[in-house]
Amino acid sequence: MLIDVAPSLPLTATSADIVLLPGRAAFLPGCATLLVADVHLGKAATFRQAGIPVPEGTSLTDLARLEWLVFGTQAKRLLILGDLFHAKSGCTERVFDEFTETRARFPATEVILIPGNHDRSIGKLPPSLGIDSCLRTHDEPPFHFVHEPETPLPEPDRTCFTISGHLHPTISLASPGGDRITERCFVAGDDTLVLPAFGSFTGGHRVENTDGLRVWMARDDGVVEVTRLAELTTKRR
Repeated sequence: MLIDVAPSLPLTATSADIVLLPGRAAFLPGCATLLVADVHLGKAATFRQAGIPVPEGTSLTDLARLEWLVFGTQAKRLLILGDLFHAKSGCTERVFDEFTETRARFPATEVILIPGNHDRSIGKLPPSLGIDSCLRTHDEPPFHFVHEPETPLPEPDRTCFTISGHLHPTISLASPGGDRITERCFVAGDDTLVLPAFGSFTGGHRVENTDGLRVWMARDDGVVEVTRLAELTTKRR
């Protein structure tokens, strides 16, 4: 499975099976499919509903980045690998309207949602959102798309490359001077790829053991492989 990195958009032609994009997304050139995971729209609204004062505008910022990626890649399909929305209490009319208005600006792009654990707790989503399909998992050899990486592969075929979200991976790197930087990351094994959380207002879980894994730091302005640096940091502990 060939994994490449796109330094900028619009995306140029590539022979890679998977292209990792600035903005915490991935692209499959063979089927013109944009992949994102863990958007968590309405999370800030959920906090405000609970009386916790947090800034507004994170959903709009994330939706603007999503729209930019759709147009920059000229994606024919947007596949959301779970947790598009955060919680039922945060699914306000405003949050739904913001998504609907964004989705309406790329009507020719098919939108498929693989509901995550947060989506499933919300219940049935309104048809007005413009989501074309909701699938528990999606198999399109050589790829197996799921929300949670432990979701079983289809029988009897266990040779698929699994692409998932859910884990919100981050990597923490230490400099010789003792400074430390923590960023979201893509994490790939021999037959798996876990996407970073797309949403700006989300937490993360640090990748502690990088043995046998490749790791790319995922930022809005670029993607950088840090596998060797991550291994060195782990070994120094």
